[in-house]
Amino acid sequence: MKNNTRKENILNIIFSVLLFGGLWGVVEATLGSVLHLPIVHRTMFLSSTTILVPIALGLMGACYKRTGSYRSVLYMGFLAASMKALACLIFKMSFNPCFYILIEATMMIGAVLVIRPKKIISFAGLATMILASTTYLAASTFLRINVVNSFASQIMDNFVKYVFTYNCIAILYTFAGGALIYGVLKLAEARAWSVDKIKKVIYHPAFASSMAVAALAVTLILH
Repeated sequence: MKNNTRKENILNIIFSVLLFGGLWGVVEATLGSVLHLPIVHRTMFLSSTTILVPIALGLMGACYKRTGSYRSVLYMGFLAASMKALACLIFKMSFNPCFYILIEATMMIGAVLVIRPKKIISFAGLATMILASTTYLAASTFLRINVVNSFASQIMDNFVKYVFTYNCIAILYTFAGGALIYGVLKLAEARAWSVDKIKKVIYHPAFASSMAVAALAVTLILH
């Protein structure tokens, strides 16, 4: 019985990582490509930082909730980073995005271990997202700037821009997204809508595997 339970837990982690990691890859490749267009990237309200970071953290949170294992978040990071690394290797691009993905996953793990949220759609879940977002943007900003050759004012300007301004917008989007999901769940509960069939399809191993394959495909196509 214990062996069967352990096997089920391992399979749950594997397919949850494939599902949510695949979704992360698809979002990064599709929405990320749009947000990096010069005409869009000029505004902080439609920046890849303010939009993609909350989505990525939300998907990692969903994976953690599904599996109950913080390791699944790390595996998600490795999966998303590996897909990006393959595209970087094939098309001879910088590997920096891969490192940022791993940093993002690491900061989410740290936030989960500190706060230990029982539910992602909760105040504890929001606090986890805020902590992960803040630490990730602080770390990525520190790595992005040339601390040795930059003036103190330039360093401070970068931290104010990303860790405060962009992070506050990302947190607002996180709160709004969480509130919307909470509202939809409560509406479904009040109307007695059955979502069991939808869950069975989404969490089916075949669908999870297909999502990972789709993520790899769009990452390579929209490099």
